Amino acid sequence: MDRTRPYHVNGEKVHLVVMNATDGLPAAFALMGTRARKKVALRFLGGCKGMGPDDKRAMLSFFSKALRGFEGLAWSGGTRQVANGEVDPMVTDVPGLIASENPGCVALGTCPRTSMLSLQEDSRLVLDEYGTVPNPDMLGILIVQNGPDGKAEWDLDVPTYFTMMEHWRTYAGFEALGTIAWNGGPITKDEIMHSARRGWPTVLVEGTGRAADEVIAQIESGHADVAKFIPQFHVISKNDPVSLRNLLVASAFIEG
Repeated sequence: MDRTRPYHVNGEKVHLVVMNATDGLPAAFALMGTRARKKVALRFLGGCKGMGPDDKRAMLSFFSKALRGFEGLAWSGGTRQVANGEVDPMVTDVPGLIASENPGCVALGTCPRTSMLSLQEDSRLVLDEYGTVPNPDMLGILIVQNGPDGKAEWDLDVPTYFTMMEHWRTYAGFEALGTIAWNGGPITKDEIMHSARRGWPTVLVEGTGRAADEVIAQIESGHADVAKFIPQFHVISKNDPVSLRNLLVASAFIEG
C-alpha cells in the first residue's frame, strides 16, 4: 500500500457489484472469493476510532506478521479513508495489505450505500457525503443498497456478508470461516456476537478499545450475553501477532 497514492488501484482493476439488500447473492461477486488458493475466509471487523497514526501503523504491522502465508479470502468493509491526501489506515486496509504480501490471497469488501453515489474531481467515485471512497486495494467490492432510491444504515451489508460466507462453505467447499475484531463500535459488537453464534472462531484483539475490549470484559466477568459462546472466542493481545498466527495455523486458516 502506497499511502501517498490513496486512489491508486493496486492491480488491474477493482470490480464493483451493486445489489439490493432483498436480492439473491450475486454470483459474479461470489465467484471472486473462490479465486483464493486456500478455501478459507477471514472477515476483519471493527475500526480505528481513538487511535493515532502510530497505533494504526502498529495495527498494519500486527496483521502483516500474524497472517504471513495466508492464502485464503481476506475481507472487510470496502471503504478507504483519506486525510491530507494520504491513506488514513483503517481495518478496511488490512485485506489489501495481506493480499499484496501473500500470493494466492484474495481481498474483497462490502459496504452499504448510505447516500447517493457521485463522481467528483477527476471522475473519482465517492460513496457518501463525507467523501468516503472505495478501497482500491481489493479485487472486488459489493455495494448493498436499500433499492435504487433508498438510503441505508451502516449495517445493511452485514446480513449479506454473513450469508455469503455460509454459501462459500456450502457451495464452494470453504473449510473454515472466522472473524477477527479490532476496536469497533456497536455494529462491530453485533457482528462479533453473530460470528460466535454461528460457531465460528471469533478473535478479539485485546487492547484495541471499544467493542473488542467490551466483549473481552464480558467474557472475563462471565456475562450472560456471552457465557454460552465462550468456546468460540479467542482473546489475543495487540502486542502478540505470533499467538494469532499460531491460532490461525491450529484452526486450519494457515498452513503450518
